[in-house]
Amino acid sequence: MTHNTDSELDYFELKYLEEISCLFSKLKETDNYYGLDLFNKNDFYDYFEFIQNIVKIHQFTDDILSDDEREEDINIYAK
Repeated sequence: MTHNTDSELDYFELKYLEEISCLFSKLKETDNYYGLDLFNKNDFYDYFEFIQNIVKIHQFTDDILSDDEREEDINIYAK
């Protein structure tokens, strides 16, 4: 479990609340269609809080990366 700051949590909520709500609604529809009864509650906010608490939020700066730094980032993500 990560420990995000209040500003990071606010940012996450502003950015992803609607998307997670829509995703939850689609999953709930699929659950109802197949009669799986996977979701005992109709409130998605418990699931939102779960996702919010396990995700580490990285805020990017507007700093311009040098060519060496950019190459290091590319090499890290290429692995």
